[in-house]
Amino acid sequence: MSPITIDIIIIFSFAFIPLVLAEFARKDSMSTLEDFIVYSRDMPLLFAFCTIFATWYSAFAVLGSVNSFYVNGPVYMTAFAWNTLFAVGVFFVGRRIWYYGRKHGYLTPSDFFDDIYGSKPLTLVITMICIVFTLPYLQIQMLGGTYLLEVALNGELPWRITVLIFYVIMVVYMWAGGIRSVALADVFYGAMIMFVVLLTGFFLSQKAGGIRFVFDYLMEHEGNVTVSRDGGNANVLLWLTMFVITPIGALMSPPMWIRHYSIRERASFYKLPLFIALATICYFGSILSGNAARVLKPLQEQTDIILPNLIMTYGGPIMAAILLCGFFAAALSTANSQIHAMSAIVTVDVHKRYINPNASDVKLIHTNKWSLLVISLFTFIIITQRSTVILDAGLVAMSGTAQLIIPAIGALFWKRAKASGALAGLLAGVAVLMGLKMIGGLEASLCGCISLAVNAILYIVIGLYGKPEPDVRERIVNYKAEFDGTIK
Repeated sequence: MSPITIDIIIIFSFAFIPLVLAEFARKDSMSTLEDFIVYSRDMPLLFAFCTIFATWYSAFAVLGSVNSFYVNGPVYMTAFAWNTLFAVGVFFVGRRIWYYGRKHGYLTPSDFFDDIYGSKPLTLVITMICIVFTLPYLQIQMLGGTYLLEVALNGELPWRITVLIFYVIMVVYMWAGGIRSVALADVFYGAMIMFVVLLTGFFLSQKAGGIRFVFDYLMEHEGNVTVSRDGGNANVLLWLTMFVITPIGALMSPPMWIRHYSIRERASFYKLPLFIALATICYFGSILSGNAARVLKPLQEQTDIILPNLIMTYGGPIMAAILLCGFFAAALSTANSQIHAMSAIVTVDVHKRYINPNASDVKLIHTNKWSLLVISLFTFIIITQRSTVILDAGLVAMSGTAQLIIPAIGALFWKRAKASGALAGLLAGVAVLMGLKMIGGLEASLCGCISLAVNAILYIVIGLYGKPEPDVRERIVNYKAEFDGTIK
């Protein structure tokens, strides 16, 4: 049996495991839209942590981080800080979103904003932001998967056929159990990610001569150990802007809103942040892999595939296949969450809100399932172009969803918040983001921070001096008082 055949057997055995898990999820599922989208708001702590971790630790975090350590040295070490900021956001913002969602029956991010601000134009803009900026993040998950497959299978199978098989598997298990299937699969994926990312770092470091040798080599020959080595102040700025944009963008992404709505009890939010912060240990594996790559293959041109190339070069057939499966887990666990969230948005925010407001749960679940299929097919067609740079596309997507943090914070904490300010801020923020990126060609995270500042300034100015919106003020004050009253 050839090494490639062994790889194929292991990879496809791994791919089919979620189908088995989906059967267990299907048995527990109920025929309600709330169950299909938000787990009947009864997700236990373990499942909540695993699905948040697996969704958060994506192809962007695996391939993008190793690529960044390889090219830019320790700039990506800002991930240790942004994971902590993300955990803080889960506690202070996610906990409130959970309460509001449970109290008022929200299923999507737009439900939250529509209820509090009561503005149809604002709700439509938020729905569009969720769709437009989730698509590229979904795209890079499967693009990362194609890189892995292409290297692992060495042309034995056409990568388009293989990726299509992965898509079909995802659609089948999500069709069977909705978020229950996603959460159960993410327990498996999360364990794979944690184990494999760390193992790969130590494995490649050993092949490069050991951790101490690798760092000594970098200090002596390349100096690739300081943030300002080649990029100077630009690298320092990238460090700071990524620290802001990445956790905020992830916190405001549709899958995270849905997970906050899904969690069983408030007590989970006192433990989740600690678990999320501790999970940052995974990035040690990325640091070690990226640095070892500088020693093992210092002149790689296509850096997005440096990691799978090294795994195939230095690992035997079985070791390489197992390691690659862990990186597939990172891509698939985020892709399934993005597809699930986008199908929920299409079903609730588009179909139910604008097409058929009186649709039954049975009809809406049917719509949701077909949305899974259509979104998956559409994304598959997009990735056949394969023109995306993983790290850059991920930061653009994060910068887009990060815009929602301004009206969200206002709706939770500021009694002078206004729908007009939220709408103006979001439109200006997105316009500035895309203008700076497409015309100015600036770093995506820098574009995100500038656009976020523009968004916030408009929001605050209109909130202070714009026409009063007493209904919005009343809801914000009352909802906050209800939440504060439950924690006394």
